[in-house]
Amino acid sequence: MTASTGFLVLGILAGAAAAFAGVVQLWSPMGELARKKWKEYEAWANGHLRALYSPMRARDFAIRHFGAAAAGLLSGGVLMGSWLYGVILAAFCGYLPVVWIERERSRRKKALEEQLDATLQSMANTILVTQNLEDAFATIATHFDPPISQEADVLVKQVRLGTPMDEALKDFSARCQSRNVDAIVTALTVGRQTGGELPKVLETTAGVLRETMRVEGVMEAKTSEGKAQVVVMGMLPFVFGGALQIIDPEWMQPLFSDPIGWGVLTFACLLEFVGILMVRKLTQIDV
Repeated sequence: MTASTGFLVLGILAGAAAAFAGVVQLWSPMGELARKKWKEYEAWANGHLRALYSPMRARDFAIRHFGAAAAGLLSGGVLMGSWLYGVILAAFCGYLPVVWIERERSRRKKALEEQLDATLQSMANTILVTQNLEDAFATIATHFDPPISQEADVLVKQVRLGTPMDEALKDFSARCQSRNVDAIVTALTVGRQTGGELPKVLETTAGVLRETMRVEGVMEAKTSEGKAQVVVMGMLPFVFGGALQIIDPEWMQPLFSDPIGWGVLTFACLLEFVGILMVRKLTQIDV
């Protein structure tokens, strides 16, 4: 092998090493950023899934999350013939798992609040017999249905492992994320610290909660039509546009290939966003 050939080989190896080092240097911060984002996503997903007492964990949820986004992308790109629609559908479908989590947490919270009246009555009766708040929660954990039985079971286990009752009550309130549960925990804490009659406190609190939930039900019924309008307003443009794209792609093509069409789409999305915000603002009532 001649000297020139040797230098050529050395130059190729040096260039390959330099390229590899550059890729490693570029990949390292990208990998670090990816790991950081994954940890944030994992903490978010596991927090919500544990709050739902779901056996699913962040990795399984991430696979379903990615699958939903990929299905939206392929649906728009293959079925509708427009990758722009695919990106829009991917963003929409990628948001659906988040909506599912929020919906499940809302349903769980509503189910728990519907159990509070019977729960307070049962606790008051148990305390009259045993004079022990822990036994009252143990009764709820044993004889009631989820979700209140699950939360009561966690509280009882905390107390039996040495957690003070006041701290366990605070954790119970934090897990439930409900103003009604906060009111119950406050009443129990004040009653225990002042030596009040807990059965009477619980019965009074149950009466207040019944009236509060009745008023909230009236408000929800009055605003249900507006909430339905939010859903229709948000879904209709995409459904209508997708149907036109399937029926007559050429008629929709100027929206995606012409700068004027891009401007129309941008302005329409802006109006859509503002309209949804306005309707949501009008239908949200603090009680």
